[in-house]
Amino acid sequence: MTPGSTAKRIQKRGTDLVADVRSGTSRPGAGLPVRATGVFRVLQNQNLSLFVLICIVYLCTLTDKAFDWITDGQVMFDTAVGLHEFGELGISPEPIQELGGRSDAPEHFGKYGLGLSIVEQVPLLLVTPVEKIFGEGRSNVLFPMMNMILTALTAVLVALCLQDLGFRSGTRWWAALGFAFATPAWPYVSYDFSEPLQALCLVAAFWFVLHGTRSLTRSFLWMVAAGFTLGFAVLTKEQLVILIPVYALYLWITLSGSGREKRRLFVWFTLPIILWGGVIAALNLYRFTSIFASGYERVGSKFTTPLLSGLYGLLLSPNKGIIFYAPLSILVPWSLWKLRKSNPRELAFFTGLFLIQIVLVAKWISWEGGASWGPRLLMPIIPLMVICAAMVLESVRRSLPAFASCVMVGVLINLLGVSVNFLVWLNAVDTNQARLPLQIQGRPMREYVEHDGKHWFRPYTATNFVPALSPILGHAWLLRLRYFGVPFSLKALEEGSLDSVVVSYPPIEMNFTLSKDPFFRSQLRSAHFWLYETLTHQPRDEIFTYPVYGISIERQGDRAVAKGDRDRAMRCFSRAVSLVPNYASPALKLSRLLVDQGKSHEAAETLLQYLSPGKRNRDQERAVRLQLAQVYEKTGSRDAAMEQFRIYLTLQPSGENRNAVQRHLLELATPHP
Repeated sequence: MTPGSTAKRIQKRGTDLVADVRSGTSRPGAGLPVRATGVFRVLQNQNLSLFVLICIVYLCTLTDKAFDWITDGQVMFDTAVGLHEFGELGISPEPIQELGGRSDAPEHFGKYGLGLSIVEQVPLLLVTPVEKIFGEGRSNVLFPMMNMILTALTAVLVALCLQDLGFRSGTRWWAALGFAFATPAWPYVSYDFSEPLQALCLVAAFWFVLHGTRSLTRSFLWMVAAGFTLGFAVLTKEQLVILIPVYALYLWITLSGSGREKRRLFVWFTLPIILWGGVIAALNLYRFTSIFASGYERVGSKFTTPLLSGLYGLLLSPNKGIIFYAPLSILVPWSLWKLRKSNPRELAFFTGLFLIQIVLVAKWISWEGGASWGPRLLMPIIPLMVICAAMVLESVRRSLPAFASCVMVGVLINLLGVSVNFLVWLNAVDTNQARLPLQIQGRPMREYVEHDGKHWFRPYTATNFVPALSPILGHAWLLRLRYFGVPFSLKALEEGSLDSVVVSYPPIEMNFTLSKDPFFRSQLRSAHFWLYETLTHQPRDEIFTYPVYGISIERQGDRAVAKGDRDRAMRCFSRAVSLVPNYASPALKLSRLLVDQGKSHEAAETLLQYLSPGKRNRDQERAVRLQLAQVYEKTGSRDAAMEQFRIYLTLQPSGENRNAVQRHLLELATPHP
């Protein structure tokens, strides 16, 4: 491009912009040039206000008691802790076995991408000081707060994308708030899924491309940023690599100027993607012995769901359909139709991106995303769907009522996901003791048993397929139970004054007396909003006083034991004991290692420290008393051992182990000749 042609192009863009300003009109979707003055200048005051507003609402509605309860999240968090503590990627075999992985491998790695584990290094730096200053378990809130920041940034980027596309501030605010509160982004703040990070990366890459191609003085840095964030998205979840060609094509058709300049900017876009590809290949070789391997064995055999069944489930079903959990998606086809003339390049980008991701997920064996709220695997493209839906606001008269109605319905539905942990409904339906025959194909064999030529599924799987068991209806039912005591009183259930609570919820019956899980009971009682409980000094349920960091350190100790590294195991268990003094498991494991090394007196001291006043849990105390008695017996302190055995018997009113302890106690009490 010659200097003269560049000057003419800039002069033409400037003339168009001045004309729009003088006329007092905007040209939605026209792609007005943006002055490349840097990120801090682009993030104007109104975008900062938007970010702060969203964070305030999130802060009032997030909970720190939903983190680390899903095995997928445990695997990614354990990877983060291993990276933070030892600079290693290995994890304990326990969560691997829960996911059906090998238990006999010499080393165990999570099958998920490393993006979230890398981002979690930031809150991990603050865990120890927060624990020391505010008390045990208080550091858990750092991780949903991290998600809060990621999701609020994603909402701001939604607004920035629309700004670079030439839309007014009202449209941008509607879209940003619609994404923040009328989609599953709101409930996901409190969970340890990687989808919020994936969504941030995809929308950030789109904004970098938009801003970089519409700047008056285009800089290669915007292209590098776009490629870097796309590569990091693939590091977070490798399946997103299939979306890179869509971004590349959009960038190529959007870039103007000479062929040489286009090629130069395109190269800057692809370089970080290639570098990330090399990093991912090396990581795969290290973890899974092949650059093309991933933690998902035989990936090609996992796309077993019939396409139409998956599409119905993802898009239209009341159980997981995106039109229910993100109602703004209803406007996407309408908006795409309107974009065919005004924004053909954005039409091609959005159409390609949505089709590829939706079809890919629809064929996946677990298209619903496992235990989650709404279509979790579509979450990465939801902010882009909101951008697409918002583009209809300034091209169609009276479209605002439709947009606002979708936002309000989405807020109400996702408030159900905020108020009730999605695991509670799954646990409730699973108190039904009978399986259900379902005519569905492509499901994992572990989910059903075959009998009389039918596949019989547990009720929690049916929540993805049977409309009557939709989580939306289930959460509304649970809220009525919590706040109105209908059909029974939770207080009476906990006090044991109700002998049997069997609720008919066609097509199942739920027997709440069967569930003794403290997590289920606690979540059934309250949403556990962190800010409210903190300001009102609500006592924390005992199962939530443990810092998840300490539990993960304990699992790193289990990993060290499996590898035969007893020194590291002792360091991990000692660290876990200091972080989680009210939790018996690391103390028990540490004492066993000390006994094996002939340090029985130190083992006894470790157990006695747990039994100090104010640190006892009756259920866990039994195991500690029994092990302490055995340690005393090894050291020849027979009287001390007998005392601990007697205390154990008072804590263990029944059971086979009680009889064995009684017999052993009689043997100790009988003097030997």
